[in-house]
Amino acid sequence: ALSLAACGSIHPGDAAVVDGQAISMAKFDRSARLLCDVSLREAASQGQSSPPNDQVRRQAIVNLVTVIVARDLAKQKGVTPDKALYELPPAQVESITKAYPDDEDAKTVESIYEDFNEVIAIAIGLGAQSTGLTRSDENQELLITEGQAAIQKAFKDHDVTFAPRLGLSGSLKDLGPSGSISVPEVSL
Repeated sequence: ALSLAACGSIHPGDAAVVDGQAISMAKFDRSARLLCDVSLREAASQGQSSPPNDQVRRQAIVNLVTVIVARDLAKQKGVTPDKALYELPPAQVESITKAYPDDEDAKTVESIYEDFNEVIAIAIGLGAQSTGLTRSDENQELLITEGQAAIQKAFKDHDVTFAPRLGLSGSLKDLGPSGSISVPEVSL
């Protein structure tokens, strides 16, 4: 019990906790495994090398946490993203289903894409709200940048805790390498 208490305020079965909402290690592991597979497929199709596994695992947990923070911020600010910007078209869903015959894997891959797209759609809405601009092809990148900055800033207003072995602080700051041992939040 003392060893577990020393790890922090996160339950050993959780990869992260956002304002009391737990993201299980099982959900994280499935998401990370499939994000790795998606990254490998995309890198191969573009003739590039895939990112290292530890970066993909860290990105998987960051994505799972960021969508929660972004949704909460959108709700607070009264921003409702257009579902057409983030829902996958039927052809892409069909393609995913063919590539991932296991129903749970297919649903997770769909969620990976939709969550990423939803965060971008929320960022566009937040950026439009803060700048007073209406989204267009010419200003979309500006709106995304503005919105992503607002989402990043919102992490300070949320109680975000990561499992120590992921090496991330609640504000997404790298504390050390990701691995299977705890990473302290302070330099010793």
